[in-house]
Amino acid sequence: MSHSHESHRLTWLEKTVLVHVTALLLFSSWAFGGNIWWARLTLSIWASLSLPLCIAAFFQGRSRGRHARRKLVWLIPPALYAALVVASTFNPSFAEAFIAGTTLLAHTGAALPAWPSTVSAEQSLDSLGFGAGLYLAAFNLAVVVRSRRALYFLMILICGNALVLAVVGTVQKLSAAGFYFGAATSPNTKFFATFIYYNHWGAFMVLCLATTAGLLFNQARHHRGRDLWQSPFSAALVGFLFIAISGPLSASRAATVMSALLVAVATGHALFRLAAARRRTHRPVWPAVTTLLVVVTLTVAAVGWLGFRGISERYHQTQEALAQNQSLWGERLDVYADTAELVQRQPLFGWGLNSYDIAFQLIRERSIAANRQYENHYATAHNDWLQSLAETGIIGTALLLLTLGVPLAGLTWRKLGHPVVAYPLLGLGIVLLYALIEFPFSCGAFLVTFWVLFFTALRKAELTIEPPPQAP
Repeated sequence: MSHSHESHRLTWLEKTVLVHVTALLLFSSWAFGGNIWWARLTLSIWASLSLPLCIAAFFQGRSRGRHARRKLVWLIPPALYAALVVASTFNPSFAEAFIAGTTLLAHTGAALPAWPSTVSAEQSLDSLGFGAGLYLAAFNLAVVVRSRRALYFLMILICGNALVLAVVGTVQKLSAAGFYFGAATSPNTKFFATFIYYNHWGAFMVLCLATTAGLLFNQARHHRGRDLWQSPFSAALVGFLFIAISGPLSASRAATVMSALLVAVATGHALFRLAAARRRTHRPVWPAVTTLLVVVTLTVAAVGWLGFRGISERYHQTQEALAQNQSLWGERLDVYADTAELVQRQPLFGWGLNSYDIAFQLIRERSIAANRQYENHYATAHNDWLQSLAETGIIGTALLLLTLGVPLAGLTWRKLGHPVVAYPLLGLGIVLLYALIEFPFSCGAFLVTFWVLFFTALRKAELTIEPPPQAP
C-alpha cells in the first residue's frame, strides 16, 4: 500500500460518505440515543441515502470501482438476510381480527409453514429498512474512503462525542438536573446523558472507551519521553478516564463491569509496554509501574466518591430484592426459557423480524406479574441473540454472524494487532457477549456506532502498511 493514501485529496464521494456517516453518529447519539420514534424515522430517511452512495462507489473509476466491487462478497450474507425478511412478508402467520370494536392480531398460521413468515409485514420491513440503511452507510466507509487520516479523525470524532456525552451525563447525575437538564422527560427513569436507558449508554460507552484506548496506545507508539505528554496522548488519556468514569456513575451494573474490564485490559497492556520499554533502556521498572498503578488507584477512588450515591442506590435495591426472596436472574431466566420454546416452534426462519413482542404472547398470554424488578411486560427478550433466533431463526442468525465473519476473514493477524484496529474490535466483541443478557442492538445510536467502528477498523487494517517480516 503506497504512502499516497495519506496525502491524497479527498474525492467528492469520500467527503459525502464521511459527512453522511458523521451526521448519523451525532444525531443518533444526541436525539434520545436514537430511540424515540421521530429520531428513528429521521435516521431511517437519512440512512436511505447510503444506497445511492453505495451504487456510486461501484462506478467511481477503474481502480476505485474495482476495489469496491471486490467488496461485493461482504454484502452476500446481509443481502440473503434481507431476502429472508422480505420473503417472510409474503407469508403472514397472523391476521387482523375485530373484537368488541378493537383490532387484534390473531394467530392463524402461515399459508406455507415451512417457509419464512412474519407476524407483521409492516414492522419487519420498517426494521429491515432501518438496519440496512445504517449498515450500508458504514459499509460505504470500507469501499470509498482511502485516507487513513480521515478514518483516524472519524475515530477521534466518535470518542470526542462520547466524552462530551459522558460529561453531560455526569453533570446531570451529580446535580439531579433531569433528562436534557429538565428540558425533556425520559420514558425510562433509568437514563443517562441523552440515552433513555442506561444499559444502552453502557454498550455505547464500551465501544467508545475501547476505541479511545486504541487511540491512546497508537499515540504511545509514535511518541517517546517528554514528547509523549506534549502530544495528543494526554488528551486521549483524560478522555479515556472520563468515559470510563461514566460507567459506574450511570448506576448501571453492566456498564460498571464492562468499563472495569476494559480499564483492566488497558492497564495490563500499559504495564507490559512500560516494563518492556524500561528494560530495553536498562532503567528500573518499578518507578514507572508504581506511578501508573497510583494513577489507576486514584481514578478508581474518585469514581467511588463521585458515584457513591448511584452505586449505593443500586446496592440497596439489590439487597431489598434478595431480602424479599426475589432472584436477580430468576424471572429473566424464565423469559429466556419461554423464548427458547418460541424458537423451538419455528427453528429455521423464526416468527419474523421485529415480531417478538407479539409472538411472545403465544407463550405468555398475559404480561408478567406486576412485582417484577424492572417492568411488567417484555417487549424484548433481554437477549439479542436469543431474540434473533426467535425472530429470524437459525438461518437468519447464521447470516448475521456471517455478516461479521466474512469481512474479518480477509485480514491478517498482524494487521488485526494494530491498536486502532484491535481495541475497537475488542469493544465490539465485549458488547456482542453483552447482548447475551441485554438488548443493545435495539438502540439506534449503538447500532450506528457499532457498524461504523466495525468497518472503520477493518478499513484501517486494510490500509495499514505491514512491516516486513524480520529475518530469523
